[in-house]
Amino acid sequence: MKTLFYHGSIITMDETKPSASAMCIENGRFIKIGTDEEMMAFQTADEKIDLNGRTVLPGFLDAHSHFVGLANSLMQCDLSSAENFDDIVSKMKAFIAENQAEPGSRVYGCNYDHNFLREKRHPDKFVLDRISGEHEIVIVHASSHMGCVNSLALQKNGITADTPDPEGGRYGRMAGSREPDGYMEENAFIRFQNQTSGFDQAKLLEMMKKAQDIYASYGVTTIQEGMVSKELFSLLNYAAKAHLLKLDVAAYLDVQTCRELFKEHPEYTDGCAAESDSNPYCNHLKIGGYKVFLDGSPQGRTAWMLEPYEGSEDCGYPVLSDERLHELITGALEDKQQLLAHCNGDAAAEQYLTQFERVAGEHPEWDTMRPVMVHAQLVQPAQLERMVPLGMIPSFFTAHTYYWGDIHLENFGRKRAERISPAHSAEKLGLPFTFHQDSPVLPPDMMRTVWCAVNRRTKNGVVLGKEERISLEEALRAVTIHAAYQYHEEAQKGSITEGKNADFVILDRDPRAVPDEELAGIAVLETYKDGECIYRKL
Repeated sequence: MKTLFYHGSIITMDETKPSASAMCIENGRFIKIGTDEEMMAFQTADEKIDLNGRTVLPGFLDAHSHFVGLANSLMQCDLSSAENFDDIVSKMKAFIAENQAEPGSRVYGCNYDHNFLREKRHPDKFVLDRISGEHEIVIVHASSHMGCVNSLALQKNGITADTPDPEGGRYGRMAGSREPDGYMEENAFIRFQNQTSGFDQAKLLEMMKKAQDIYASYGVTTIQEGMVSKELFSLLNYAAKAHLLKLDVAAYLDVQTCRELFKEHPEYTDGCAAESDSNPYCNHLKIGGYKVFLDGSPQGRTAWMLEPYEGSEDCGYPVLSDERLHELITGALEDKQQLLAHCNGDAAAEQYLTQFERVAGEHPEWDTMRPVMVHAQLVQPAQLERMVPLGMIPSFFTAHTYYWGDIHLENFGRKRAERISPAHSAEKLGLPFTFHQDSPVLPPDMMRTVWCAVNRRTKNGVVLGKEERISLEEALRAVTIHAAYQYHEEAQKGSITEGKNADFVILDRDPRAVPDEELAGIAVLETYKDGECIYRKL
């Protein structure tokens, strides 16, 4: 079936033909791009759609998020609007009552942020005990790197004064003692969450459908599951085989625990051979490579820094030793798999670069597989330069400039805060950088992220690093053609080009025709995946 779209303003993101007014689609691919006049031969198409001058862009690619995490958050109490501890208590009580949570069950809240609470600190077990003594209460910080639990949760999970802090994490303690206060961060919090046995698969699968609708409403057609455990892979495998996925999902396996899944499931692997015409996805799922965490959160002051945070001697801390990271990089490249590394602080960036350079020097014949430095928030100029010969891609969480920019000024001082997400510096070096929202940390709102990159303005109206602003065109490349390159899918996605997948969005306004300050307000009217409309704004 041929479908002709005409009388539009098409931004192709293809340098050989940057604009067009019409396009024809057949069997899920673009077969012809051009002017209305050039497309006269397709007037006999099975379906003709008048764009009425509306703007079309390639489908956006999410360069890093946690798809199932977003789905899971839809079953939790949203605490993003909580202004103080009393708000947290009242919202969680109401959530328990509304959902008729069984006594003894675990109840989650999400998206609280101590930086914006009146108390300016994390709640402790005594605050959460006010919510319930019959339920395990767990609230997850907006960064997902830390959280707080009540006394019952500590008791049921055997966390006591004798429980040691794990490497790369810590438990909060009561003043002057080792008694846990309910706060946990990094590996301590991850370990606690992993002690939960099982999940309600039926509910989570239903929420995965809703999560895909959320991504599609922002024009995202390729999404990521950025840290896959064995249990999570089983869920994704089931969803794919049950044909529940309508967006392409690139899954990145935990390199420390899941390397065998890569070999056990060749149907989901492409060996990064996406430069061919073959579809690297099976029922919209592929294993994109491996993932590793190297540090924490800058707004949570757990990101690993070369110099201390403002007003302290604390530099955060690493998750892995140098030797362990060297071993993991070696394993990833032995498997010919792309490695994504979570690096927020410049010390974490230094560790990743140093160990990758070491492995590349030991095995110069190996392809580095386009490694990615996820977040790269405080990466230094000299470190960006070292990425170039490695083919390493920085994927910036550039929306931090707005959402936590004022907190970064407090945590790092003006000079370091202005270097957050240095996209223009990367552009000057020719690095094909990408953008992401780390959903569920933030909604996958690509046009707001584009606004953040172009304006770099904080919530308080401070311009954070004017010299790191980039043009609209470069910002759009970061969420289209550069993101496709990051996924080794530039031959299939990222631009409206003949032969590529017919993934595209229709916007309510042309971003080139509005002031930079208004970019965040541009809405997605329709989203198409493989030529089929999967979202239409009501």
